[in-house]
Amino acid sequence: MLVLVAGVSWAEEEVRPPPPVGGVVEDFGLFDMEGRLRRLGDYGEDVIVLNFWAFWCDTWQKQLGQLKELARQQEELGFRLIVVSVDGQWSDMQKAHLRRIGAAGELGFPVLLDGQKVLAGRLGLRRVPTVVVLDRERRVRWVHEAYPGNPAVLGAVRNAAGGR
Repeated sequence: MLVLVAGVSWAEEEVRPPPPVGGVVEDFGLFDMEGRLRRLGDYGEDVIVLNFWAFWCDTWQKQLGQLKELARQQEELGFRLIVVSVDGQWSDMQKAHLRRIGAAGELGFPVLLDGQKVLAGRLGLRRVPTVVVLDRERRVRWVHEAYPGNPAVLGAVRNAAGGR
């Protein structure tokens, strides 16, 4: 008998809880698709929305339109959207595909590579997609497994920004 199980989880290791709300996320550095090192500290005192995804999980394609729309509101609401890919090695085809759909800066957000799941592991993430909202002091203010839609993310951003 053959059984095929599909889902959005990546770890078959121990089940960890999601990141604790209130915990501080230390500065980290990850490379973007062009090979530039990006650090959390590069984003000043903005609220941060970390959206973890993977190419092997097709939900990233369903999120993309919503994320582009969310990115258009960054300046007005004082937050930064950062997508973190937990894929292992990206193939040239995957990179080319994402560059095509985000040509000419249309994505509006960086895509950072966490192929070894260093940041994802530090945060205790269990599956993708997962959204983590950090306040200005880099405390975890909100965690949601699966993309909940922009209204929920924007509500978490407003709460993390102190209601502004």
